[in-house]
Amino acid sequence: MKVLIPVAGFGTRLRPHTYTTPKPLLMVAGKPIIGHVLDTIHEVTPDEVIMVIGPGGEKIIGYVQDSYNYQFRFVLQEEQLGLGHAVYVGFKDIAPTPLLIILGDTIIETDLKRFTSNGNTIGTGEVDDPKRFGVVRLEDGNVVELVEKSEHPPSNIAIAGIYYFEDPIPLIASLNELIEKDLKTRGEYQLTDGLEVLLKKGIKIRAQAVRKWLDCGTMDALLETNRYLLTKKSYVKPRKGVVIMPPVYIFDSAQIENAIIGPSVSIGEDAVVKNSVIRDSIVNSGAFVQDSLITGSIIGENSRVIGKFKVLNVGDSSTVEIT
Repeated sequence: MKVLIPVAGFGTRLRPHTYTTPKPLLMVAGKPIIGHVLDTIHEVTPDEVIMVIGPGGEKIIGYVQDSYNYQFRFVLQEEQLGLGHAVYVGFKDIAPTPLLIILGDTIIETDLKRFTSNGNTIGTGEVDDPKRFGVVRLEDGNVVELVEKSEHPPSNIAIAGIYYFEDPIPLIASLNELIEKDLKTRGEYQLTDGLEVLLKKGIKIRAQAVRKWLDCGTMDALLETNRYLLTKKSYVKPRKGVVIMPPVYIFDSAQIENAIIGPSVSIGEDAVVKNSVIRDSIVNSGAFVQDSLITGSIIGENSRVIGKFKVLNVGDSSTVEIT
């Protein structure tokens, strides 16, 4: 089995952080997003992990090669023309073999062995606002219709960002058809549209609800994912003069003095926190926080925050002084 992970998107909804750090490398609960994604696939023992990267993807390549022992192959998507295009670029030259697709900004909890043992399968989850998602209509557990971000969605069952195909060649052919005919939705070649072409050709796709579906595409979503993952895995060593309110993840190299940390806080390597209260936030590596009360915030790498209570979204290498 091969695993394909598209990670070429710009991450515009996570700016300013993605101006300097690719979205898959943003930290959540002590690890980059892509690290959590790669942790989930070990149970299916893929013989190759294909990562579709964009220009400037060298940081992603460096991290995954240094941190994981999978057999990686990296494919460049020179233009970000949509998820369907990314899948096509990543798999168009591969011989027929089972393929698992997982989005690089989505952390999924599900039984992958079961997920990959019942034919072509799409992961799904119920949502409150289906207009924001690609959604499916089901009959007896089988997908009969797929629609991408419609004003009139046929259901509230959203596609959760994980897909399995016993033989992905028909999917690649369908995506090629979209590209050759220049059939776009919202200016992009959508994977959902390629799947709809498959259905029209009579190829069956079943749906399987996932246990948990964690989106990391916005600041609020990233903080929500941080809260959830910290309940699963936290880490901190006792520190003199520091009050810890679990769950938190604090790297050993972080320097913390006279502070209250938590709940739901991640603090990266070599960060410095002095005379501050931090809760429900992510403080990235090398950041400096002093004399501050911070909540619901993301502080970028090597940034400085000095001052009073604020909700902040501070990019890398920035300085904020609040008087």
